[in-house]
Amino acid sequence: MTLYMFFEGYLLTPNTALAITFIIFGIYTVVGNMLVCIVYILDPGKKLRRVSNSYFVINLALADILVGVTVEPINAASFWTSNTEVLFSYYIFAVLSCVCSIMNISALMVDRFLAVCRPFKYRSFVKPSRVRTTLLIIWLYSIHFSILPLVGWRSASFQIYLYGLGVLSPAGIMLLSYYGLLRALREKILNLKGSADRKEATDVKKMVARERRISMTVFIMLLVFLVAWCPFVVVDVVLVFCENCRSDKLLLARDITLTVGFFSSGINPALYAWRVPNFRRGTVLLFQRASKMSKIVRVAPAENDGKNVAGEHSQTNLNRTEVYVMGEITGKESGNSRTRLSLYD
Repeated sequence: MTLYMFFEGYLLTPNTALAITFIIFGIYTVVGNMLVCIVYILDPGKKLRRVSNSYFVINLALADILVGVTVEPINAASFWTSNTEVLFSYYIFAVLSCVCSIMNISALMVDRFLAVCRPFKYRSFVKPSRVRTTLLIIWLYSIHFSILPLVGWRSASFQIYLYGLGVLSPAGIMLLSYYGLLRALREKILNLKGSADRKEATDVKKMVARERRISMTVFIMLLVFLVAWCPFVVVDVVLVFCENCRSDKLLLARDITLTVGFFSSGINPALYAWRVPNFRRGTVLLFQRASKMSKIVRVAPAENDGKNVAGEHSQTNLNRTEVYVMGEITGKESGNSRTRLSLYD
């Protein structure tokens, strides 16, 4: 059975440049997003996992890792195999990762909207169990778009369904949430003018500044996603619905814009490092701990040949030597007492 989407010849046309590009960027995507997962899960600064949106950040990183371990390697492999089954699997995983990514970005913005506009209900409603259920729904919703072509829906109408419900709807929900969030923050600032409590006004201003920074970060994530994917969507729609427009040049334009779209999966780690101070500090602390662990020196006792008294004395001292972290764990003497610092202080 010949596997195809929309029409024969639609699937990606592999070439050397795309294969090499996808291999290099696949490695970067996996490494960068694995770092995001490690920093958010271990949370060296003890500030990242205090908020529910950390679940969505980790889930988004997993979706991007999926791009790096499936979509990009399959694309590279298709150059050497030229197998339609491989190209079809590439399309299936591309749909899954793309929809899952934009759904997570949208969920991040809705989460911030609820936190600002419904703060009291948010604390009681948004619990870890419900967030995990939401993540499961996001994955099931994304997977169903990949299943439909497998069961035979490969006509042009599927493209309308995919882009309508898988891309435009989540993006629209996020834009509405962002607009509502900005309005709520503006109202909080206006309400401060009638407040005589300076402490309360200062706290509200800090909260507004923090939420603006977070919401702007999520908005930039959506903007990067849309800018990266919109050229592909436009070319893809023309390719599917305009038979007279189909040509090798249009197929090449589709392949190039598709490659640019997948590059957005590797941008988020750099975006977190730029826009999220707690992520920056957590990453620095993580590398500092790794550096400390690598500097641990274990002193092994020297061999005693029984001929050197000084050697025996040195042997005894070495046996009593404790393990320290060079340059990090130091002894602070006060009289006859010594204070030992923890490795993670």
